[in-house]
Amino acid sequence: MESLENKITRHGKPLINSLYILQRITGIYDSMNEAILNAGKRVVAEMEPLLEENGEITIKIIAGSFYIEGTRIKAGVSDIESFIALSEELMKKSIGVLDFRSPLSAEDLIHLAYAIKSASEPSQVQSALEDKKTLGIMVGGPVVLQAEELIDLGDSRAMARRAYLKALSVMKEMEGNMKTGTRSKIKKIKRAIQLMIDSILTDESFLLRFSMTKSYENYHYYHPVNVAILSVALGEKLGMNRLELRNLAITALLHDAGKAEIPVSILNKKTELTPKELDLLQRHPVEGAKVILQTFGLNETSILSMFVNFEHHMKSDLSGYPRNAGARDLNIFSRMVSIADDYDSMTSGKVYERKRLSHREALKKLRAESGKLYEPSLVGAFISIFA
Repeated sequence: MESLENKITRHGKPLINSLYILQRITGIYDSMNEAILNAGKRVVAEMEPLLEENGEITIKIIAGSFYIEGTRIKAGVSDIESFIALSEELMKKSIGVLDFRSPLSAEDLIHLAYAIKSASEPSQVQSALEDKKTLGIMVGGPVVLQAEELIDLGDSRAMARRAYLKALSVMKEMEGNMKTGTRSKIKKIKRAIQLMIDSILTDESFLLRFSMTKSYENYHYYHPVNVAILSVALGEKLGMNRLELRNLAITALLHDAGKAEIPVSILNKKTELTPKELDLLQRHPVEGAKVILQTFGLNETSILSMFVNFEHHMKSDLSGYPRNAGARDLNIFSRMVSIADDYDSMTSGKVYERKRLSHREALKKLRAESGKLYEPSLVGAFISIFA
């Protein structure tokens, strides 16, 4: 028999997403229709396996995170927007606890959604539910934690924020050095990378949220940091040790070093590039090796970064660029960074005619090119990051 903990792991994210969809739809329509009823049924379908154990479950909202029977439900990248929107809506109404008891119907959940929509505090939501004879749902106020619990809860989020801002700061400093030919200290980069790795190994969901940061005008700063985060998350899925993750993160952070030689006007151009501009852009893998050597000198880390710079656009079938580099087996880091790089580019609107793809559309494209442009096992592991 499946344990409640396993059921929560399997149904937790779909349940929170279904609650969000129901809340969003009832915010659009003033009366029940087929779409709302179907949304309510989806919530019940995800909740019923959890109710089988004891006939009741409790969902708590603590510091913006969802907990079901004490287990925190981690949001993947594809869930972040819905998790944040729902938690903000509930916290705005000072709702911290939702108790559900069997039997529960789709109409009961719909009554809850409408009550939340029209109320301003938990007691009003509860009164509205009682008026509708909805007796299987209890609504409570904010959860009060002890001081040490608040510190523990905030650690992962605070660590992720520090890691992202530190990596962004280092990236900006490095780009300045690469443009001027000034030497950079690899130790400073390693310290920033170590904080990133610690954050991902502790709880990758917080730092993955930051990797969703998209800034078109400052894309050349944010993109390498996002690619490093995604690459480390992929490496963690593959079971890499800390040293391997550190080297992977550094190569990912430096994967576009050659773009330091390209005018910002071209990097930030919102329309299609001219053939001349495209040719200049496609030379950046070759230029990157030169920039890295000039900025960091010759050492084990810089050599590995040169390989990733040169290879990350080649693709598994060598149909990418630089062309005519000869038959070769691409470095494993190059293959990993290629996937993270293309995913972030697609979701940032920097490829495919400058159209920003959704998370699902980007994963669909990666999956479609698996076995040709990308290694299938790596694509599978990458997609599992967001499961």
